This record gives sequence, structure tokens and C-alpha cells, in this order.
Amino acid sequence: MTTFNRLAVAAGAAGALGALAVAGRGVPAALGARATGPRLARMQRSPHYRDGAFHNRLASARAMPAGQREFVDRFRETAETRRPPGAVPVVSALREPATTGLHVTWFGHASALVELDGVRLLLDPVWSERCSPSRHVGPRRLHAVPVPLERIGPVDAVVVSHDHYDHLDMDTVQALATATDAVFVVPLGVGAHLEAWDVPAHRVLECDWGEGHEVSGVRVTAVESQHFSGRGVRRDGTLWASWVVAGEAGRVFFSGDTGWFPGYDAIGAEHGPFDVALMAVGAYDDSWRDIHLDPEEAVAAVREMGGGLLLPIHWCTFVLAPHPWAEPVERLLVAAATQGVEVCVPRVGDRVDVSAPPPLEAWWEAAVQPAGSA
Repeated sequence: MTTFNRLAVAAGAAGALGALAVAGRGVPAALGARATGPRLARMQRSPHYRDGAFHNRLASARAMPAGQREFVDRFRETAETRRPPGAVPVVSALREPATTGLHVTWFGHASALVELDGVRLLLDPVWSERCSPSRHVGPRRLHAVPVPLERIGPVDAVVVSHDHYDHLDMDTVQALATATDAVFVVPLGVGAHLEAWDVPAHRVLECDWGEGHEVSGVRVTAVESQHFSGRGVRRDGTLWASWVVAGEAGRVFFSGDTGWFPGYDAIGAEHGPFDVALMAVGAYDDSWRDIHLDPEEAVAAVREMGGGLLLPIHWCTFVLAPHPWAEPVERLLVAAATQGVEVCVPRVGDRVDVSAPPPLEAWWEAAVQPAGSA
């Protein structure tokens, strides 16, 4: 090897190491922390915790199939359809907080603001450019954030379904902990992450399934879901949950991330009827049917819970599965029409008055068409 070639190889290696160093900057902090002491002892008393981990009531997969050849092939084959060719329309209007009634603003993926009886609850807020422990690699947004986090207004509670990166984001949590007086209502164990990110312990409220807290007169209750957790190599060290938000003006079901399980009828019987259900409809694949709802299952779950307006979440913002970008909402509308379930599909950033939802408008069809096409 010539001197020039050796220098070139050395330069290339140095560049690769430098890129890895940049990509890895901040990752250890974003991984969060493990529960210890009284927090761990409380987790160990949960009926869903055994052998050092949380478990679903029914046996289910505990990891995504990213290493499976079949899955990788599907992801490669759908490269052209997983992203919208056109721009995703975003509503960026700033609104005064709603002081009465029940309103929902969807910010993309699973992030939403519920305004109930004048109480403002932010669900699974992720404002970062990527849903990843790294700010430089990982799934990137397909659309802009509708409203800067510092302009979102007062927040009474932040409700988190589980600790995956597309639902729990370190930078967003730290910004909310600094800029608001919100309490953080989370499943068991997730508080260890929050306290590692300097959220004061008195603002962290952890729940097992069936437990809840009052936030200014609104009841927030964790209920069963079927999923898994983990921010690093270790799996299921924290609990996952769906949530019920109940007040005088109405009741909300927030699925978070979950697969189908025989329990939605019981949730509806105990906590319903629901005025609106924020249901995950995207990021599904045959390889993980037991931990992610598909659109037809989301409709069936709402029917089992007793009906109510279905507002789809967990689609549109990040590419996390091989299905085409608009397929979740297209399949959802077909299933909902067949089953008689009312659906509202707001633009990203639009606020919905649940008592008077807007007529359905297929705004996503414009995003599917390349810019400039008629």
C-alpha cells in the first residue's frame, strides 16, 4: 500500500469515527435510567411484573422484527410509497386555550393536546426532529411541527403511554419541565427516565393499570394495553399503558401503542362510554400483529368499547413500518363505514371540537400527489 493510500484509509477511518461520535452525542442521556430503590420495589409489587420485567396479560412478541429478512425485504420494496411525494398540510394557527367543553388537537403521530373542562393535557409529546436517541440518525419527521413547543400555552399534565422514542422524547420532556408547571402522569418505571432528565420528583405521578390521578378535577387513569417497552438493549423494564381521561364535559380514550387483545369491552364497561377515542392506526405489519393495531382492529376496539368518535393517531409523521404512507387512514375509513363508526381525520395541528367534529375532508390525497401535478 502506498503512503497516499495509507493516508486515505486513515482519513476515511477518522471520518467514520468522527461521524459515529457526532451521531452518538447525547445518546447515553437519552437512554434514560433504570428504576431503583422504592420505585423498583413498587414495580415489583405489580401483578404485571415478574422475573425482572413487565409482561402483557397474554403472551406476545417482545421485540420488533427489524432483523428478519422478510421484514427488511418488505421495507425495501415499499421505499417509494412509505413517504408522501407532496407536502403534508399543517395547521400552524395559535389558539386561545379552550375554557369549556372537549377539544382535541393532533400534532402528528401520537402527540395530541386534550382540552377538557379547561384542563390541558399533552399526550405523548414528541417535538424533536427525529424519534431516536440520536439527533443525527433515526426516523425523521415528514412534516414540520405545527406549533413551537414554547408557544403551546399552559399545560396542566403530560401523559405518556410508554418509553419508546416515538412516544417519550428527552428534549421535549426537558423543555416542558422547564417552561410549564405540568405534572407528568406515566406508567410504572417511566419516572426513572424523567428524574434522570431533571424533572422534579414531586411532579412525576406513576400508575399501574387501574390506577390514576386527579389533575384539576379531571381524572387520568391507566388501563391495560398490549405492547412492550425499552430504550436500550433491555426490554420491558417499564410498564406501558393506554389512558382514560374523564371530566364533566366528556371522556377520552387514548390508545398509545397497543395490539389487539380481548379487553376492550371491559375497558368500555368500566370507563366508557367515550366521546372520542384517539386510536393508533399506523406502523403495523404482519410481523408484529400482537403489539400494533391495524386500522380494522382500531375500529373493532372502538366498537367493543361502546362507540364514540374515532380520531386516528400514530401515522403520518414518521416512517416506522413498510406500509404505504396514506394506507392507514384509507383502510380505516373503509372499515369504519362498514362498522358504523364515526371518524374524524383532522389536519396536523387542527383543533377538533368533539361535540361538533368537522366534515371529513381527504386532505391526505393532496399530499400523495407530487407537487405540481393536477
